[in-house]
Amino acid sequence: MIGKAERTWLTLVALTLAGAWLAETGHAGWPLSLVVAGLIAVKGRLVIDRYMAITPAHPRIRRILHGFVTLVPLMVIFSHGWGDVLRRLTTLG
Repeated sequence: MIGKAERTWLTLVALTLAGAWLAETGHAGWPLSLVVAGLIAVKGRLVIDRYMAITPAHPRIRRILHGFVTLVPLMVIFSHGWGDVLRRLTTLG
């Protein structure tokens, strides 16, 4: 019988394969960026909630981790739409 951890792992594998397949289609654009950002958010939340066992942790730690898993997909979207601005902000020269 498949348990909760195994179902979560299989879901993560399926989402990873879906992301890899989407990347290979070569259809860059806003729809793909939004889907990839969504996959990142879902996968991050699954890992945090199911594998890191932070439910009993201090609420501040949970908020920081959930904030991080929200920030990363937002940065993917930001880098797609405003890559030139991001490059200027992060270039040393």
